[in-house]
Amino acid sequence: MISAVRRVLLTSALVLSTGVAACGAGPTPEPSVGRPALDPSGEPFAFPTGGSIDMPASWTITAGPAGGPEVVRATSGQGAITVWRYPRTEPLPVTRRDLRNTRRSLRAAVKARDPDFKFTSALLRRLPEPGIEIAGVAKIAGANRSVRSLHVYANATETVVDCIGPLGDAAAYTETICGPVIRSLKLS
Repeated sequence: MISAVRRVLLTSALVLSTGVAACGAGPTPEPSVGRPALDPSGEPFAFPTGGSIDMPASWTITAGPAGGPEVVRATSGQGAITVWRYPRTEPLPVTRRDLRNTRRSLRAAVKARDPDFKFTSALLRRLPEPGIEIAGVAKIAGANRSVRSLHVYANATETVVDCIGPLGDAAAYTETICGPVIRSLKLS
């Protein structure tokens, strides 16, 4: 009896969804899971605790949950940019030597989490705050992805900007999306 009811409900749902899909000007387009929009225009996003970043205006921008480390996420196709903020009680790296030691620890942590991660660079940055930028290739959801991760140390926090995109478009993605987003980061 219950299986017969389920069959009727499933059949009704299928007929209804087919009928609804046939209405209008054609089939509803599926969301893009391909190339991210390479739209360099920025949509300012203010951080709740001060500071801001410009996210791609044509992307889907979602604020992170209140009180969590995720501040904001922007997505388009296979592209994703996420900003995280972690409070730090230990002394933050300030000098070049501190940054080199932190870079060594960060590389080790990445390799411990993902032994197959392929580093293309691990650079020390001053933006004007001290930071480290990791770039490489990671396997995410079964596919190789271009990863650029900036870690900035200021105001008793570590702010991380993760920029992940399709490997085939890595150069254009980095130039058009990741670069401008990272350069727009302002901490206060």
